[in-house]
Amino acid sequence: MSKQEKSVFPDKDIHVYADDMTEDMSKLAIQTSQDAFQLFITQGKVFSTIAAYIRTAFDKALGKGWNCIVGKNFGAFVTHEIKTYIYFTIVPGTYILLWKA
Repeated sequence: MSKQEKSVFPDKDIHVYADDMTEDMSKLAIQTSQDAFQLFITQGKVFSTIAAYIRTAFDKALGKGWNCIVGKNFGAFVTHEIKTYIYFTIVPGTYILLWKA
């Protein structure tokens, strides 16, 4: 994203609650998630579609094996590879968990 472009989501809404990921990977996760939330989804399971978008992007960019959960209320207990985990939000009340198993 160039300096002239602005995200639809202000930085104050981005909160990383837990991560074990390089800074570049974290930035990619946030940017990919912002792109996913801008998709025009009119039917079906919105959060599943967003999660699939994020997972597919990470599979292409960083190799297969990524998993993603997007939702308002979920529990998770996961095992992940070192430096491949992030739990964050870019839209208040909606959370994203991304990891590589």
